[in-house]
Order: sequence, then structure tokens, then C-alpha cells
Amino acid sequence: MLIVRPASVAEVRGVQMQVLRPRGPLPGDRPFTADWRHLAALRNGEVIGACSLGPAPWPRADLAQPPSPQWQFRSLAVLPAHRGGVGSALVAAATGLATDEGVGSLWATARVAALSLYERQRWQVVGPEWDKPGVGPHKYVIRLIR
Repeated sequence: MLIVRPASVAEVRGVQMQVLRPRGPLPGDRPFTADWRHLAALRNGEVIGACSLGPAPWPRADLAQPPSPQWQFRSLAVLPAHRGGVGSALVAAATGLATDEGVGSLWATARVAALSLYERQRWQVVGPEWDKPGVGPHKYVIRLIR
């Protein structure tokens, strides 16, 4: 059975780094601050997926004006052997947490290969595709909460 629950940064960072940054941090990676929330997906007590979200202003006012307060959703990671619904469960849990916190909108920089995961949960793809150095093609996505 899959369980998604709040977690500490220490609980989620290992999976996030293993999946998203196997060669270590990239230039421009920012550490999480104390006001960020983290979610862990567990199966049989093992952390198999994670994500983080917290207060961050939408960076592209030229593309959209999402409602405030604005939070960023980032570092969605699922161990390859456990893919198939875990990412969707984490996105849904993060949306629920943002709703509970009174957030106006969530935004993320999504890998182009993962856009359908966001679109299935009513996130809007915004703006042109761009390349995130060291990672690959991305697009901005926004989820209106209220």
C-alpha cells in the first residue's frame, strides 16, 4: 500500500538527489528554507518518492499572473522501480496541502517528458519550452488553487 505523508527534508533529500541529481547539485540549485514543506511516498516503510513545495513568487509575470500567495512545487522524484502512479499521488497530495495552507497557486518547472502527469491534474502549461542546463527541456506549469 502506498502512503503519502509529510516528511522532513532529511527524509526526502536522498531520493530527490538519487533521481534528479545523481552527479550532485547543479549551479543554481537552491537549498530549501525552513518554511518549505516536504512529502514522502512510502511503500513497506521505504521512501520511494518525494516532493517539496513552499513560498516562492512566480518568476514569469510576462507569461501569466497566477493568484497569490504563490508557492513553487519542485523536486518531484520517484525511484525508477516504483513508477506508475506514485508521482501522481505526490502531486495530488501537494495540491491538497497547498489548498489547506490557503495558497492561491502552485507553479513548477516541469520536464517536458512529465507534462502529461501535470495536465491530468489540471495544471496549465505556460510559455515556450526552454532548456534547463544539465537537465534538459522544460516548461512552466501552474495549478490554480483558488
